[in-house]
Amino acid sequence: SGVWSTAQRAMANILKLGPIPRHVGFIMDGNRRYAKKVGMHTMVGHMLGSKKLEETLEWCLKLGVQVVTVYAFSIENFKRPELEVSTLMDLARKKFEEFSKHSTFVAENSIRIRVLGDLSLLPPHVLDAARRAEYTTRNNSKATLNICFPYTSRHELASSMVLAVRGVREGYIEADDVGELLLDELMMTGDDPPLDVLVRTSGERRLSDFLLWQVTMPCQIHFLDVLWPEFTFWDMLPVLRSYQANYSRIRIER
Repeated sequence: SGVWSTAQRAMANILKLGPIPRHVGFIMDGNRRYAKKVGMHTMVGHMLGSKKLEETLEWCLKLGVQVVTVYAFSIENFKRPELEVSTLMDLARKKFEEFSKHSTFVAENSIRIRVLGDLSLLPPHVLDAARRAEYTTRNNSKATLNICFPYTSRHELASSMVLAVRGVREGYIEADDVGELLLDELMMTGDDPPLDVLVRTSGERRLSDFLLWQVTMPCQIHFLDVLWPEFTFWDMLPVLRSYQANYSRIRIER
């Protein structure tokens, strides 16, 4: 991270001559399988996955992507072994604290951190760290990193409907105004540009309850046969070229 090869820099400059997606989502899948593949402990795989996020975010920003939304922890992941869940929570806490106190990368690139999902499920010390990361970076304006943690689309959709119903009941919203446009605004990504590209690593061909509302807009979905810790700029290159090749159609459909 932080050092681009001459070939990467040259390719990035070529890509920037064409349209670049404003909003990219990642299902960061394959940490556990990677750890098993190389004979490491599962938690090492998760730590390497966390580092890979930083690297991926760095070249996304260099390309001009404005918003990156990542699936960091599903609500369903609470069903995993207690030790794994507690370790993941501690890893997240440390990362949130890094974002709020020690991350030169976040500060230099003016990245706003947002934590999306059912935050009521988080342990208090993790929730506090997440809130501090959001507060510390609230005025950053060059890019946004949405960390979905813990999240499912079902919860997001239900929460949006609750907000709409409450708005009607309290007189802030007319019942006739409740529809697709309003619900789009009430989604957790409602302030962000529409999702342009969604990438899932690991070879799995499913969305696993992630951004299901957002992908109903014209959006390119790519399933890549690479484990998340092994994901590189070159794996993303065909995705970006596909987006550029289909850009005119996507804009017309929207």
